[in-house]
Amino acid sequence: MASLIEALDWLPRHFGGLAPSAEHVIPRGYYSPGFIAVLAAYLNHKGVKPESLTYACEQNQGYLAAVGLSKALWGIDDYQFERRNAGVNYAPLTPLASQDAVDQATTQINSCLRAYAAQGAADYSKSPAFKDLTHVVGELHDNVWSHGLSTGFSTAQRQLLRKGATDHVIEFSLADCGIGFLDELKRSGIQGIKSHQEAIDWCVQEGNSSKLATKVDAWAQSVPEDFLGSSPFGGAAICPAGNGNHHQGLGLAKLVELAQKYKGVLYLASGNCVMRMLHNGAIKYRPLHNPWKGVAISLSIKESSFMSAKAAEPDDVDDIMNLLRR
Repeated sequence: MASLIEALDWLPRHFGGLAPSAEHVIPRGYYSPGFIAVLAAYLNHKGVKPESLTYACEQNQGYLAAVGLSKALWGIDDYQFERRNAGVNYAPLTPLASQDAVDQATTQINSCLRAYAAQGAADYSKSPAFKDLTHVVGELHDNVWSHGLSTGFSTAQRQLLRKGATDHVIEFSLADCGIGFLDELKRSGIQGIKSHQEAIDWCVQEGNSSKLATKVDAWAQSVPEDFLGSSPFGGAAICPAGNGNHHQGLGLAKLVELAQKYKGVLYLASGNCVMRMLHNGAIKYRPLHNPWKGVAISLSIKESSFMSAKAAEPDDVDDIMNLLRR
């Protein structure tokens, strides 16, 4: 399976030297949500047009059309059939291009996640792990929009853990080609962070947020974000009033906590570095030969982990009262 890590390595090597108008061939293979989110962000950043994208495999072309690659990138829906599995087995690729789009993406993916939870023998939608996941989705969407300064893309999918298995895996992914963690911290005035690895490590620590670190003058003259025209304040400096994002930029710490607590597989890339966490919760860093301009994230968690978390919840009032008495 072509994953987020493979996309980060493959795309710059094969598409990096091509002009936007040159033919960009998507090879044969099975693409994970992580690969698709990175692919969309890369093609969007590079300005590739729909006529420049071709496929080595008709099956891949049909799959990416169903996921909504062309629709998300260019507003052209090239899928000619009903998306019966949308919201059941996958959440279509969604561009994070405005605050409304961010809210829509969060609603869409969390609705799909709830549909996943209702499938199978056990409904784990009340699992604390599942609640944490839906909350993290909203935080990360808002983070990309408010900090990335670039259109991001997100998607999610439910699939079998492996052939013949009964357990399923939920993968949520998003990517943008914005300024990345290191430049965001520099922009926010945070001192002492000199490398992309240090920037990732700082951003995933609980309590750290570049949004909280940025000082905003509540009395400063400002205009709405979508304001057009000349300044109503004459020659005085003005700034946008904000993008409506009410989150505090703490989604990354919650993301790492979620992956560690429920034995997820997490990849988080920015600049020339990738943070990797496997099922044992240990964090490792590795370099990227082709630096990624922006942020790319993929989180996979087994459904059995959600079900186990549900089983650990108190089942009745007596259990709750016993916990309170401790």
